[in-house]
Amino acid sequence: MALYRDALALSNAGATSLNPCREFRLLILFPGETTAQLHGELIKGSVDDTKIRYTALSYTWGDPSSPGLIVLNGGHKLSITRNLEAALRQFRSPTENIQLWVDAICINQADDDEKSFQVAMMRSVYASACRTWVWLGPSDAGSDGAMDIVQGFQYRDFTHEELRLISRESWDGIGNLMRRSWWTRMWVIQEVLSSRWVEVWCGSKKADVGCFVKLEQIRRDFAFRLIPTQPFANILSNWALNRDIVASGDAPLFEWMADTHRFESTLRRDRIYALLGLSSEDSRAAIVPDYSNRTSDSLLSTQATAHFLMQQRRLLPLQSGFYRKADDLTLQSWVSDWSTSQAGYVTLSFESAYNACGQYRNMTPRFLPNFTHPSSCPEDAEDASLILKGVIVDEVDIVDPMPEVPLYAGTDTDEDLRSRMLRRELTRSTCGRWQMVNDAYAYVDKKQKDTPAESELHHTAFWRTIIVDRLLDGTGPPGLEYSQHYQDWQAGIESEGATDFRNAAVSYCAGRSFILTNRRSLGLAPRTTHTGDLICLLHGGDVPFVLRREDQRKDYYRFVGEAYLHGIMQGEGSERLGGDEVRDFEIV
Repeated sequence: MALYRDALALSNAGATSLNPCREFRLLILFPGETTAQLHGELIKGSVDDTKIRYTALSYTWGDPSSPGLIVLNGGHKLSITRNLEAALRQFRSPTENIQLWVDAICINQADDDEKSFQVAMMRSVYASACRTWVWLGPSDAGSDGAMDIVQGFQYRDFTHEELRLISRESWDGIGNLMRRSWWTRMWVIQEVLSSRWVEVWCGSKKADVGCFVKLEQIRRDFAFRLIPTQPFANILSNWALNRDIVASGDAPLFEWMADTHRFESTLRRDRIYALLGLSSEDSRAAIVPDYSNRTSDSLLSTQATAHFLMQQRRLLPLQSGFYRKADDLTLQSWVSDWSTSQAGYVTLSFESAYNACGQYRNMTPRFLPNFTHPSSCPEDAEDASLILKGVIVDEVDIVDPMPEVPLYAGTDTDEDLRSRMLRRELTRSTCGRWQMVNDAYAYVDKKQKDTPAESELHHTAFWRTIIVDRLLDGTGPPGLEYSQHYQDWQAGIESEGATDFRNAAVSYCAGRSFILTNRRSLGLAPRTTHTGDLICLLHGGDVPFVLRREDQRKDYYRFVGEAYLHGIMQGEGSERLGGDEVRDFEIV
């Protein structure tokens, strides 16, 4: 860090002091041969200067333990990572200066205040660049040939017959390209979606980003087993739409957070800060980047969850980020952990799928201590309570959790397949056990067996429950023919309908428990649900929620998570939300 401050102290024309939110530094990279020492100079630029021309770099920092070196401003040395050093050597011209924006060099990493305001303007920095170079890393065996093939996708569409002529070795090379760490990093989303023109480099080979958009289409249609799925796949598959959304500036931060939970960042807070530039103006006003110790990670998570609740005026934010929370974060139960991947859990937040609260779909959250805007959170807001209106509709009697199978997060396609097969078989056998529990529970306190019609209704309620009455595409409710598809799946009979049912059950049962209630209802709830937990309808909730009374403080509740309770998902009990039973739940 001292080297960085020394280098800046000797940069020219006041480049060491920046006007917050308007100015940034640029690196003039001096010419040289590939193996020669890197030399450059820092100058000052402005987002108001329409004549300035530079290229922005998008890359991963890489391992800092074995640093490279660049000499700045006539002799002052700055340590940089080997990956960045390799990128600068590749991009350096043998004869001419080039102007670059590189975050590790152009932002004073020793100054938390500068980092905070520079991060807030990164969208403008990338949008003002004449182009962005994505650096996947140096070339390796197979990468040059893979880049050549990917580049060819730009010029025409390939038939499946032509794609089959590509050798397995070449497909392996393409797969290795997509295993590069760049595709997993949170910051790169904003960097490329904000850019005018994006070129992807690996070693000395380059291809327009449109080639990788085509590659993602091919992966989905033809090469699913040949190319690993990585977090950036969804960005590529909706490339044009995502760029239109960014250009409009209308996307709430919450929607970006919900769609990018598989991406990674070194700092927890960067999972939020890295997406602010893509988000609507009210989100950027509510959450301001702060790398100082004034804002803890717990306070930032509280601010973000409070903002999402205020912005949405619905409880959708409470359906995200609760499944898995970091052990070392001190969070109130209603505060979502936006820094932890929720991979392996599918929320029930389908568009217009459920309407458990009927006409009471909007709400205004209240907090204790009281604050009306996330940016005005008091210092003790991370201990704040959330107050919501609602009613208790049932109590959990029996809980049977789905065993956990960690979701494979690597890029080995064979290992990924083994993991999927294990999850499928475990889900099938567990659902079979749940059916026996449900059947036995149905006859408790009964003096005679159900009629055939009653038995069919009971069976239908069960299979609808374990897929939350929806197929994976969110459409539904499924037709009655899925009763047979469920039985085929349980019997190991393969069919298109049985596969659709299996895929839905595997996804929706993961991370959940089968529950039976005091009122003989059945449902799915979070794995952490306990006997005695309360099923509640809350103002603003499309689905029911599980709350738990505090042991020592009976007037306080802990938030457990969203639930599916068969028979009340379309507002069948919502009239109670307007009656005398409504109470304030203070959730801590």
